[in-house]
Amino acid sequence: MKTTTYLWLLLAGLLELLSGTVVAQVVEPLFRTLTATDGLAENSVYAIVQDQRGFLWVATQDGLSRYDGVGFRTFRNDAQQPASLASNFVLSICQDRHGNLWAGTGGGLSCYNSRTNQFHTYRAAPIDSSGLSDNFVPAVLCDRQGRVWAGTESGLHRLNPATQRFSLFKHLPSPKAASVRRNAVRALAQDRAGVVWVGTGEGCVSRLDTSRGHLVPDDRLQPAGVVTTLCPDRAGGLWVGTDTGLLRYLPAGRGPIRSFNPDATHLGSLPVAAIKKVFEDREGIIWVGTTEGLCRYEAATGTFSRVQHQPRNRHSLPENTVQALFQDHSGLLWVGTEAGLSCARLQPSPFGSLATGVAGPVWAVTSDALGRVWVGTEEHGIVCYDPATGRRQQFRHNPTDPGSIAQNYVRALCFDKQGRLWVGTQNQGLDCLEPGSTRFVHYRHNPSQSNSLADDMIQSVYEDRQGTLWVGHNGGGLSCYNPTTGRFTAFRHNPGNPHSLPNNFVRATFQDRQGRFWVATGGGGLSRYDVKTNQFTTFRADGRVPHSLSSNSVRCIFQDRRGVLWVGTEGGGFSQLQDAQRGRFTTFREAQGLPNDVVYSMLEDNQGYLWLSTNKGLARFSPRTRQFHTFDERDGLLQDEFNAAACHRSAAGQLYFGGVNGVVAFRPEAVQTNSVAPPVVLTAIRKFNRPIDLPDTAITERRTLLLAPQDNFFSLEFAALNFQLPEKNQYAYRLEGFDEHWIPAGRRREATYTNLDPGTYTFRVRATNNDGIWNSQGVALQIVVAPPWYRTWWFQVGVSWAVFGLLFMAYRMRVTQLLALERVRHGIARDLHDDMGSTLSSISILSQIARNHQQQHRPDQAAALLDQIGESSRRMLDAMDDIVWAINPAHDALEDVTARMRSFASDVLEARGIDFTFRVDPSVQGQKLGMQARREFFLLFKEAVNNLAKYAQCQHASILLTYQHGQLHLTVQDDGIGFDPAGPAQGGGNGLANMRSRAAALNGQLTIDTAPGQGTTLHLKVPLGNE
Repeated sequence: MKTTTYLWLLLAGLLELLSGTVVAQVVEPLFRTLTATDGLAENSVYAIVQDQRGFLWVATQDGLSRYDGVGFRTFRNDAQQPASLASNFVLSICQDRHGNLWAGTGGGLSCYNSRTNQFHTYRAAPIDSSGLSDNFVPAVLCDRQGRVWAGTESGLHRLNPATQRFSLFKHLPSPKAASVRRNAVRALAQDRAGVVWVGTGEGCVSRLDTSRGHLVPDDRLQPAGVVTTLCPDRAGGLWVGTDTGLLRYLPAGRGPIRSFNPDATHLGSLPVAAIKKVFEDREGIIWVGTTEGLCRYEAATGTFSRVQHQPRNRHSLPENTVQALFQDHSGLLWVGTEAGLSCARLQPSPFGSLATGVAGPVWAVTSDALGRVWVGTEEHGIVCYDPATGRRQQFRHNPTDPGSIAQNYVRALCFDKQGRLWVGTQNQGLDCLEPGSTRFVHYRHNPSQSNSLADDMIQSVYEDRQGTLWVGHNGGGLSCYNPTTGRFTAFRHNPGNPHSLPNNFVRATFQDRQGRFWVATGGGGLSRYDVKTNQFTTFRADGRVPHSLSSNSVRCIFQDRRGVLWVGTEGGGFSQLQDAQRGRFTTFREAQGLPNDVVYSMLEDNQGYLWLSTNKGLARFSPRTRQFHTFDERDGLLQDEFNAAACHRSAAGQLYFGGVNGVVAFRPEAVQTNSVAPPVVLTAIRKFNRPIDLPDTAITERRTLLLAPQDNFFSLEFAALNFQLPEKNQYAYRLEGFDEHWIPAGRRREATYTNLDPGTYTFRVRATNNDGIWNSQGVALQIVVAPPWYRTWWFQVGVSWAVFGLLFMAYRMRVTQLLALERVRHGIARDLHDDMGSTLSSISILSQIARNHQQQHRPDQAAALLDQIGESSRRMLDAMDDIVWAINPAHDALEDVTARMRSFASDVLEARGIDFTFRVDPSVQGQKLGMQARREFFLLFKEAVNNLAKYAQCQHASILLTYQHGQLHLTVQDDGIGFDPAGPAQGGGNGLANMRSRAAALNGQLTIDTAPGQGTTLHLKVPLGNE
């Protein structure tokens, strides 16, 4: 929103200071205007109200706007949103006791719920007699009993909040008043007695008779025009505004009707008959809005003072059609026109301007023993103003009169103890005016006279307690005038003398209560002059030295009532001298609240406040609290920019400050500050810089805000609902759980946070009003940042269970592996024990028998036994080889198994002369068998081949390996003699039983197809992966 300034309503008349000083009068209030350019929905304003939270609501022709002191939020009708405003043409608004806002529009009656940020609309329903009879609602009223009244073209409606149904009140039919008793309601009001008054479209003013259920017209009052406004006053009267005039009367015959009409011959009359709005403020003052401006009723005289639009005055009313009037909680008067929303303060400004009668910059101000104020100007010489008589006397340079003032550009004024006025001019030396005289005595610099004035360019004139006059020059050093001898002594800078004046630009001189004499220079720092030693001790600014002087360009020196010495500088703020011996200072600058770092002059008021003039207004400083309060044009000052040394405090305590446009004059005790802490509200939330409308509850009412994990960039906007200079409101915020300390935001009204960790935080914001009064409680919002799914408790619990499950599965697998290994070990041990143990036992027995045969000389029997021993040894070696091969994991692939099977079949069958084929289907490639399955499979195959070789008596055999549907198929077929499967085993052994046992261990199926004389076919199916 564009920068605008508050200006103050100054009442017509004179404001007298305690000494009688007269300040300039401003006849009209000075307005600040807000328009559509500033965010207002539309410039035609029909009604204004302030809600319980402190927001200002403005009804316009194109929507309903809510103002927070800085910006507007506008609500409009949206055909796609049933919970939007009924119509953009908003005619009237009011607020009920529950804080709901009611808006009468051109399309029905809407109720705004601030909690949900939504509207509920009531519209006319022809078939429903308990609804509105018409959608055009120009008047609404929320009375003190909590009832809601809506005036339409068809009568007055009262809403029953329990049933949400309306009751309709009309006038009784009357042939005598058929035209004037129309039911088109245009205005509603409730007086102090609780009576509801109704004004209609054709001049009828009626009261509501709820007992009889209809409107009762007041027969005494029949205005000729449309009733546009009703306003009960505190005296019991009722003001009636129509489009043809203004009336005031006391109901029930308590007084005569008084009519107010325009009169071109009388300035105190109304400017026009067309009345738009009548309003009574808190002081009981009646304000009247017309089509020709705003009028204030002066009860004492029965006249009106007019406030109208002035084309050349940007602070006047923007337009003369005043349609709405309202006074907010702080006392500001708000005016709605067809050109926007305006406001002005009703209290007069304590700051006035001295009536010098001349314009332009002022460089010096003082007063004499008679109370007259003397002003030194830049172009108009000296003006002497007597507030007691209002007379002004001006002293100007006259080239033809040697007794006139030497120059019109006056830089310094000083009355000495004899009452003489000493005048320092810009470049024409020093003048002296004796009491009662109009002739000036001139003192000029004379290079040929060492005891003359040091220089003609003068910056300051000061008299010390000894009566010595000190004159500061702009480049010429310092002159000391002895009035007894009439001689000047010059002090100038000497580069070779460190105890001389630090430079020749002397801005001010001052003698403190301790008798120390101080000299302020422009660029040379602050000096203390010792009269006894005739030496200067200088304190300079040095960034390397803590607590040194803040700037070498010193503008003014002042000592307060406590004896503390203060120094104002140009560009360095102002400083308090803490240690005069070591030159230690405490400095206050813009960062500490000073409005500007250029301090021209200082004065102290009766309360101990220091007043500082700067380039950005006046600052009031409390030495006790170290707090600043700034006043500028927005507070009613004549100007913001002041001039060096142009200040004075009168004997009565009035303060004067000269500036670029004249003299500001005021009584400090009359300066009142706004002591009301402002309500603080949250106004908006943005995510990634996009405004967000929250569901269910508006941000202004919300106490908890839930943010999703991806909402890692958000901003909160807030406002202090103080409309008196809202641009001066200050803010501080803190996010508890993230910010360690409060963050001063100055005038910035938002806080932005990014990448907050999941958790619960509390956002707090507090604010000041325009005068620095804090609302320390402020407003708080709990913010819950949800964690991402992978950081939620349920996910972490699930992961914990999953990890536990995986660990348990790994443990079970490891246990299973260990058990399997143990089974392998037991199997190997069992095989070694069963096969090799028995074989070794038999070898041992056979060896003993063979030895006996040899001892008994039976070599043939011994040789047969040795052959048997050799056969047993070979079988044992084969068994050992099978075990070693089986436990080697490198042989898991079926390619290794089939290679060993082929090798075994070749060794056995070729030795018996049996022709055979060994074929492996390509589908077998890549399949694997575990250790135990591989051993069982191979041993079963060996058993089958051995049986074939021993008993089949075949000529040809075939071996086939295939893989089908997850199963390994082994087929061994011969063309031998076959056998009877039901008969005894061949050779009396356990071959078939062993093969069936091994097939069962493989979870396989073994089938043998044979018969005597038909050969034998063995088929084995083994599922893979089921071991």
